[in-house]
Amino acid sequence: MPNNANTPTPPTYDYPARLKRAQALLQSHNLDGLYLVAGPEMIYFTGYSAYQGGWPVWLSALLLPAQGEPALVISDMHYAIYQAKGGSWLTQVHTYMDGQNPAGVLGQALRQLGLAGGRIGVQDNMWYGDSELIRQAAPGSQVTSAGPLLARLRMVKDAQEIDNLRRANQISAAGFAQARQSIRAGRPEYEVALEIGKAMLEAGSGSFGVGGHFRDWSSRRFAVGDVVDVDIGGNYHGYGADNARMVFIGRPSAEVERMYRVTVEAFEATMAVIKPGVPAEVVHQTCYSYMARHGYTQSWKVGHGVGLGPAHEAPLVEDGNSLPLEAGMVFTVDPGCFISGGYKDLPVHIEDNVLVTETGAETLTPYTLEMVVV
Repeated sequence: MPNNANTPTPPTYDYPARLKRAQALLQSHNLDGLYLVAGPEMIYFTGYSAYQGGWPVWLSALLLPAQGEPALVISDMHYAIYQAKGGSWLTQVHTYMDGQNPAGVLGQALRQLGLAGGRIGVQDNMWYGDSELIRQAAPGSQVTSAGPLLARLRMVKDAQEIDNLRRANQISAAGFAQARQSIRAGRPEYEVALEIGKAMLEAGSGSFGVGGHFRDWSSRRFAVGDVVDVDIGGNYHGYGADNARMVFIGRPSAEVERMYRVTVEAFEATMAVIKPGVPAEVVHQTCYSYMARHGYTQSWKVGHGVGLGPAHEAPLVEDGNSLPLEAGMVFTVDPGCFISGGYKDLPVHIEDNVLVTETGAETLTPYTLEMVVV
């Protein structure tokens, strides 16, 4: 059974310090405040999130002014859940009845915070309905992207966040170990997926992702010759890893063996260039060029940030991103290329989560890069 009963108390974070940093950035970006919907950003500032979604399903927003205390606007239903979970450090919470138009409540909250008619920054992935609701609640307000500001806030992790991600990667390693034991010719794919997920839960995962070959949990049985992409992610206190390893059922062809060997070499070459000050695009170009010199095309960016939630986040390690790396950034290094002709067109790749240190890089993923043949 999952060891949830033995899971340690969730860590605490310095939320007022996060607020102070955000407000300094708001002032430097000439923004009056932020309107943040449920999800990673709401968790980052409060330790709480309503169910994800947006208007017109429901309004769940954290209003963060450039000066003063933030406020939460949520439905009565979400407020009951909020109270049951112990609330948060916030002192201002505005509620409305689920199923009713919350524009009046939102307008009141915006006016109290001095945001009505101001420049309000929002997440790039916010539902369109929320922007319309802001305009209805506070005519004259200007809604603009706060994507770069939010990326700057969250892409350098503190010590507790790094520890969370380290633990999430250890959970992924437990999933890889189970995959190595479970993947065998003749076994149904869904049974193996369930066993991998169970292993991650027992290792302490709060939730988990099982993708790659297991994006469809089918009843198809594994067969000799299958190239299995085990793309998974453990989760620890809301911080999610994104990792991948390969399992080969039966000895692969010489060409596939070479492809895997080059992928590992590309990973090692890429790790060697990661350090503070190096532009993110150089990391991508190093990996892409290594694969290309050996006859393979990597058709995806080499990396993306990891942190709260399942979504990719900054920094994006891709061509054209000149952002200098900083100590404390954590992102994926994911070299590989696609192999066709099998049951599924899937990549041969490996994916580690990598911490930028003061002098270089450290992989947080404690699992072998050796070729696994079962």
